[in-house]
Amino acid sequence: MQLSDIASALSAKLSGDGGLAISRIVHPADAAAKDDLAVALSREAQAHLAGTRAGAVLIPDAVSPPENAAAILFGGNERVAMAILTALFDPGPAHETGVHPAAVVAPDAVIGQGASIGPLAVVGPGSTIGAGTVVLAQASVGVGVVVGRDCMIHPGVRLCDRVRLGDRVVVHCNTVIGSDGFSFIPVSNPDGSSNGIAQPKRTHSLGTVVIGDDVEIGAGTTIDRATLRETRIGRGTKVDNQVQIGHNVVIGENCVICGMTGIAGSVVIGEGVVIASGVGLAPHLTVGDGATITASARVAGHVPAGAVFSGSPAIMHDKAVTRLADIGRLRQLYPRVDDLKKRIEALENVVKGR
Repeated sequence: MQLSDIASALSAKLSGDGGLAISRIVHPADAAAKDDLAVALSREAQAHLAGTRAGAVLIPDAVSPPENAAAILFGGNERVAMAILTALFDPGPAHETGVHPAAVVAPDAVIGQGASIGPLAVVGPGSTIGAGTVVLAQASVGVGVVVGRDCMIHPGVRLCDRVRLGDRVVVHCNTVIGSDGFSFIPVSNPDGSSNGIAQPKRTHSLGTVVIGDDVEIGAGTTIDRATLRETRIGRGTKVDNQVQIGHNVVIGENCVICGMTGIAGSVVIGEGVVIASGVGLAPHLTVGDGATITASARVAGHVPAGAVFSGSPAIMHDKAVTRLADIGRLRQLYPRVDDLKKRIEALENVVKGR
């Protein structure tokens, strides 16, 4: 890729040879050849510019470029630049177009043009794999599954029967979509063999899971199918690793849900919601559009649109901060209480002495 193409993708200024071929992006200290582009948007990275062996550098437009290298002068946000650059240079997992001889594909499955089915992958009866979609090694696609165009299904993924994925969906390793929901009710055993203790009786999950376009789902995440209708994740939402999404959950568009979060059944989450890591949401609650829930919060009630919730149990963030501050001040009260106790005791002794 030519340096001028990278500058154009970043909408940045170019100083030097735009025809320079770039094969990789690196930290300035790790550059080894003239076809390296050293990314030095942070002050820490800029400290290594003087000795870099890169043929070109990416620097803020306020920084003077080194004399020995071409430069892209970028005036925007560092993280935005990294998002653009990594997309340009990420080739994705290696795969070949077509069905691998070691794959198992049902005779009535439909495999779109340019799709790839990897070794030991399984595509079940009546399923459809969209054009350009990649199903990597040892992934399994159940019965009647629909996967859209240009999706990436990583190794070990399990797409259970009847689930539906939109276009450009990315599902990372060992994620399970469409497992049965965790739904049990206590029922006494008619013959009395349980010694009066109610036993959990399963409610079966007959519904499905529907994933919108441009959704990305991290490794080891589990998404349960609905009881009767659909567990749904809206377009553009990004779900991190090891997230549990329960049955009947509805998640809106363009949400961000970080790792180790647990979302109980029948939760409804609006659009543009940010849920930090380790959050727990109780069943049947709602989270309004644009809300933010901070790390490790335990949400037991509805979250209004645009609100920021923190703590356990979670409340409005400003109130949670005040609560923590008040707890920290309690120690200051101990000596004052002890002093008051002594003074009261002294007064009581005076009264008794009368």
